[in-house]
Amino acid sequence: MTVLLRNTFKAWIDRAPGAPPRLVMVGDVRVPTNGWQARLTKRSPQGINPKILILDVDAERPAGTAQEEITTIPLRYEESPPQDEYGQVMIATCKGEIVVNIGRPH
Repeated sequence: MTVLLRNTFKAWIDRAPGAPPRLVMVGDVRVPTNGWQARLTKRSPQGINPKILILDVDAERPAGTAQEEITTIPLRYEESPPQDEYGQVMIATCKGEIVVNIGRPH
């Protein structure tokens, strides 16, 4: 089971000179054992509000037995150029979701 670490999720538009704008989303999930794989994927179809990008956390359990050790997995999603003028990103798992406002780059 994956747990979204709410305070780690951030999203921004990178507008570096000489490159197209790029939406960047980062955050961490916690899993119960080592060996998990996790990534963010864009939901298809998206929701009814085009200003909210919906990303699903795709997590795969390790094959066989794994050592029980709570593990944090960093996630990253990039879209260049952004497909819409997003204002928010929703990150969803089977256990719930969080919504992050798109802010300024660090």
